[in-house]
Amino acid sequence: MLPFPAHSLPNNELTASDGALLPFENLLDFKTFVSLRRMVTHQQNKPLLKRTDFMKQVTLYLPEVAARIEESDFGVVHLEVGAMKLATKEAIDSRDFATARRHVLLIAEIFDRADAELYNAIRVSFLEDLFLDETNAAYLEARAMLSRSMENVLRQSELHLEKLRGTAVQGADFTDTK
Repeated sequence: MLPFPAHSLPNNELTASDGALLPFENLLDFKTFVSLRRMVTHQQNKPLLKRTDFMKQVTLYLPEVAARIEESDFGVVHLEVGAMKLATKEAIDSRDFATARRHVLLIAEIFDRADAELYNAIRVSFLEDLFLDETNAAYLEARAMLSRSMENVLRQSELHLEKLRGTAVQGADFTDTK
C-alpha cells in the first residue's frame, strides 16, 4: 500500500532520479524518438501559407465570411483578415460560440504556417483587434479557444502595450515635475 503525501507538507520522498517527476524520460525510447523526429521533419517541410491560401480556406470552409469581403477589400490581407475578425466578433457578441470556434480553429490552422505578411495580419487584424484590452466574459470565453501559439502572441502584445502605457505615464509624470 502506498502512503499518501500529507497535504500540509511537500512530498520530499521523491527525487528526479526516481523518474516519478520526469515521466517523459521514461516514455522516450528510440522508436518514439524516431517517430517524433519524423513528425517534426514533416511539419518543417510544409510550405508557408500565403494570403491566397488564407482566402481559399475561408472560401471553402467559411463561405459566409468570404461573402463579406468587398471587391475593394480583395487583395489587401489586413482587410480580408479583418472580415474574419468582424464575423467572429458578431458571433462572440451574440454568444454563438460554435461559430466563433469554427473561425478560431481555421485561423489557428493557418497561423503557425503563415508567411510573414499573413502572420502579421492575423496578429494585428484578428488577435489584437478582437481580444486586446477586452474584459467582457464572452470574449474571455472565446479567448480560451485560441491555440497556445496565438495566446502567446496575444500575451506578448499585451505586455508590450502595458510597457508603452507605463512609459507614457512616466513621461507624463516627468513633464509635470518641470
